[in-house]
Amino acid sequence: MNITNEAIDFLQTALEEEETKSVRIITEAGCCGPTLGLAVATPEETDEVKQFGALTFAVAKEAEVLAENVTLDVESTEDGITLVLHGLQPSC
Repeated sequence: MNITNEAIDFLQTALEEEETKSVRIITEAGCCGPTLGLAVATPEETDEVKQFGALTFAVAKEAEVLAENVTLDVESTEDGITLVLHGLQPSC
């Protein structure tokens, strides 16, 4: 998984007041199979972990294959800035 500097900055600001300063990339049930999701959570022992300043990113073991060619980025919408996963293959 790749993470843009803009996504790192966005998450550092968003998590400023949170006790946990880590984001886990996990699998979630999608309409046609597993997809990726993000959770503010402490890394687990089997996660692949990377440190970006004060922020920790962890990819759950079961999410590694899905996250392989994905980039976590930010996107501006009419509702504000949101996180997006570019390159995530649709499950249907």
